[in-house]
Amino acid sequence: MRRLVQRFVACAALVGIAAACVADFDPQSKIGSVRILASRADKPYAKPGEAVHLEVLAVDGRTDKTRPMKMFWLPFVCENPRNDAYYACFAPPSRDAGAGDADAGGAGAVLGLLRPGVDLTPFLKTGPAYDITMPKDAVTSHAHVDGVDGPYGLALVFNVACAGHLEIVAADPSTGVQQVPIACFDEEENQVDPSQYVIGFTRVYAYDDRLNQNPVIDHLTFEGNPVDLAHGIDVDHCTTALRRDCPEKKIDIAVPDTSWELNPSDKDTNGTVRHEQVWASYFSSVGQLEGDARLLYDPAQGKVDGSEVKYQPPNEIGDGTLWIVVHDNRGGANWVEVPLHVH
Repeated sequence: MRRLVQRFVACAALVGIAAACVADFDPQSKIGSVRILASRADKPYAKPGEAVHLEVLAVDGRTDKTRPMKMFWLPFVCENPRNDAYYACFAPPSRDAGAGDADAGGAGAVLGLLRPGVDLTPFLKTGPAYDITMPKDAVTSHAHVDGVDGPYGLALVFNVACAGHLEIVAADPSTGVQQVPIACFDEEENQVDPSQYVIGFTRVYAYDDRLNQNPVIDHLTFEGNPVDLAHGIDVDHCTTALRRDCPEKKIDIAVPDTSWELNPSDKDTNGTVRHEQVWASYFSSVGQLEGDARLLYDPAQGKVDGSEVKYQPPNEIGDGTLWIVVHDNRGGANWVEVPLHVH
């Protein structure tokens, strides 16, 4: 299984939020706009009451960066929203909220105190990192979910990469319930286009008796040779007129099998616990990648051979960046940022 069937894209987690996803003809791996590529928690599975450190990998691929990109965090933890749905975090509090819904409307209550046209910057945390505390009742207050093995809790924290400032926007009934009532505006109060902001969120699960570690990245190879991550990759520019005729260079990432952890929630037909699925997503600001993801570890078969991705350098000489994000299917993530020097 050389290709990952399921594409794991940052904005795919926000289906229905049209403003967060850029519609163009570039491959998903090509960075040409404001993007959130990944987020991670130092404890993807946290115990109730534990402190958790969150980080986001946000990048700005715009040509014009006159208005710089900023990273914002909405200053609340959405605990156990109804049906674990992110958009339930923005619902108004319900008088008939059942078990597990006590805090689901918290964001709606907080944002409901503000009105459109107000710059939210004074109320927000800025920067690539944010610290939270997993609520102490995260597990006990979560409603039972059919088909899920064992009690758990869920905390959602929202992050926004924006070339401007954030404001509340009025709900649009035509877009359904899956909208986040926030948008990015410039200094003249114009809502910026979708290439200049993206809304994301970080999930952190709570368990009393389970752990999960972020994948470890051992090293990166280019054409089979180890890469010095500080210096980056040197590659000759493409000299052919047609993109398909450009030489293909192989890039691969090494993740040790210790990062292929057991997944207690995944059992085969014999009741045997299987391991995590681990994959790598690739992004670049220059050149072109063949596809955007590669499977590294299969839950049953283990390490996958032939996990390298093919890269074609651009025709232009200059510098760019390669980003590689390694995920596991329990919310773990890690990444590297590598300079690309095109000669």
